[in-house]
Amino acid sequence: MSNLLRKFMAFGSALALASIVVFGAQADDDYSAAANATYSKDIAPVLQENCQGCHRPGQIGPMSLMSYKETRPWAKAIKKAVVDRTMPPYFAHPSSFAMKGDLNLTDEEVAKVVAWVDRGAPEGDRADLPEPRSFETFEGGWALKTPDMVLQPAEPFLVGKEVDDEYRCYAVPLGLDHDIWLKGAEFKPGNSQVVHHFILFEDKINRFAALDAATPEPGVECADMEKVLIGTNVLKMWAPGNIQPLSPRGIGNKITAGSNLILQIHYHNTTGDDALDHSSFALHLAQPDETIQKQVRSQLVNQMNINIKAGDPNSRHEAIVVTKEPITIYGSGVHMHYRGKDMGLWMTEPGKEEETVLWVPNYDFNWQLSYEFAEPRSVPAGTIFKMVSHHDNSAVNPFNPDPTKDIHFGLETSNEMAFSGYGYTIDSEQLNITPQLPVKRHIAAGAGE
Repeated sequence: MSNLLRKFMAFGSALALASIVVFGAQADDDYSAAANATYSKDIAPVLQENCQGCHRPGQIGPMSLMSYKETRPWAKAIKKAVVDRTMPPYFAHPSSFAMKGDLNLTDEEVAKVVAWVDRGAPEGDRADLPEPRSFETFEGGWALKTPDMVLQPAEPFLVGKEVDDEYRCYAVPLGLDHDIWLKGAEFKPGNSQVVHHFILFEDKINRFAALDAATPEPGVECADMEKVLIGTNVLKMWAPGNIQPLSPRGIGNKITAGSNLILQIHYHNTTGDDALDHSSFALHLAQPDETIQKQVRSQLVNQMNINIKAGDPNSRHEAIVVTKEPITIYGSGVHMHYRGKDMGLWMTEPGKEEETVLWVPNYDFNWQLSYEFAEPRSVPAGTIFKMVSHHDNSAVNPFNPDPTKDIHFGLETSNEMAFSGYGYTIDSEQLNITPQLPVKRHIAAGAGE
């Protein structure tokens, strides 16, 4: 998704997802069936499919879960995390559209983990182990393919040991004399212990470089995006475990000739020491053998008239957008701040029943993922998209900055937002553009040399 996220603030500091009771009648049956669960036969496949993408050497997970020896010490913690549904970190309710990379565990999978831990977390017969999962990597360790451009800020940044949440933006020059079409991006933390997320912006008016140059240290503090990131457009974003796949053939995000890039990094340092970071990112571009027919756009479904009363545990807001022409939608997302409780996006095509596009019933400011549909969805003109959000401004919310205040819309995280929307293309658009690649396919640190 592109402009949908342009006003999205970045992610918060602590993972807190309410526990979900998962063992009803069906779960009891699942538990009985899993009573003899072993690591080799039952748990290893669950970890391979849902956990090892992050929990392996060199990735964001704090421990590796690639083998029984590595997993066994964490058995009780794993049980608690899957029962509480805090791990894997995936928050789209199963009633949402089918999504790529859906990490929701089934009740049966949760029951297997619980039964395995309750019986002492046995290894079982190693002959039952599945084939090890292979994680294909390309030159430089990238996951999607060999990138066309690899970029990073000109200098590393020292993240102080006192930093709890800091949003820092870095100018990354491109120096292009022609448009390029972005198919995808990957991000690589320079220090995974302090990097929480990335957002990549296109700087259309090239204002930011002067702000960056005016500060003595690398980058600019940029939590207040409205002041710092004027004239920008969000291209891609990354949070742990959320690598977005490449755009379908024939569509892409346009990066205009003369534009430069801005990389925003959210730092969260819990190491107890100062930590040096020099993160990088890779751009995957449309190739000359691909004809670009459609530009990826975005539509916000948002409510800016926010009025949350002090102490209100369930403040509701709604917004509606109606499509004017046939479109195809590709993904969705939601955004609120610390008082965010739940949010969803529903759509009703003319003459049909309402459908759930995306519902996030347990919103977590720390894990704001992008959700890409398993298949693009054609949407006729006159379709109604409805966003509904709830905020918890009570003292019960542990992340509420101040439950005694009335809260309104604002960019600061002490205020609130209510944004959803979708990425789309216009069905009638036929651009017939043959994309060009930059002369230099890999640009070294401090891009533009």
